[in-house]
Amino acid sequence: MNEEQRFRFDAFGYLIIPDVLSAVQVEELRGTLRQPTEQFDPADQEVIPLHWSKVWRDMLDLPTLSPILEELIGNHGLRARQEARSKQDPKVQVLPTFRLDHINVHTHVGRNFKGGMLHGGWQSTGGCQYFGYHDGRFYNGLVSVSFELYDTRANGGGFGCIPGTHKGNLPLPEPWRDLSQGVPDFVTPVAAAPGDAIVFTEALIHGTLPWTVDETRKTVFYKFSPHATSWSANYFNPDDYRGYADMDDRKMAVLEPPSARYPGRPTRPKPLSEG
Repeated sequence: MNEEQRFRFDAFGYLIIPDVLSAVQVEELRGTLRQPTEQFDPADQEVIPLHWSKVWRDMLDLPTLSPILEELIGNHGLRARQEARSKQDPKVQVLPTFRLDHINVHTHVGRNFKGGMLHGGWQSTGGCQYFGYHDGRFYNGLVSVSFELYDTRANGGGFGCIPGTHKGNLPLPEPWRDLSQGVPDFVTPVAAAPGDAIVFTEALIHGTLPWTVDETRKTVFYKFSPHATSWSANYFNPDDYRGYADMDDRKMAVLEPPSARYPGRPTRPKPLSEG
């Protein structure tokens, strides 16, 4: 992260990363999207997006995004130890120190969508959604990456938030929560073009704004956690994806269930070279 990105995320709780996905990748996502998904109830792992096509698995470890996730939610000490061992032994891989918590795909927002509910914040989340900064390091809980598949700039719809509320101490007053009853003037639209990524902490109060154009909004959310925490109760099993030729040990590590990543842990994915 550069100086501007670090300031924006610290001050506002979100940032936009342009051109994280190529035009070809966006088209593949549009063409292979099968159905909306949520994980409030455990989703069938056989039909979730990671099985739909290669691009969905590539999004586990995008070269322009993973370094930012490492800085926001990675285990700084573990990564430093990995890097030191890799310098001594080039065979030692530096693997991601964050994990994929769950994936949501939204296709329900079309013309006359009046707006969703503002949600988020750290007060009632059970401890998995938080923001911290100490000694030059970010410490975040659940972090969402929103990939828009259609341009949300034309009508000001799509993602909206109350910047800075990831540091707030008071709950949102109920009369302001329902965006279908009116959008308060302190809610900021955060528009993005196809291929851009909106990265935000779930400690930020956010929601979906009214939609006023004919084209349906299609949005993909990859939600990442520190390696030892989870929001979803439906963990990924890395072995379910071992047979795909496009998988590698970095992607396998991102799919590891929550653990402290201690040596010899039973949930550690075996390296792909070991079958």
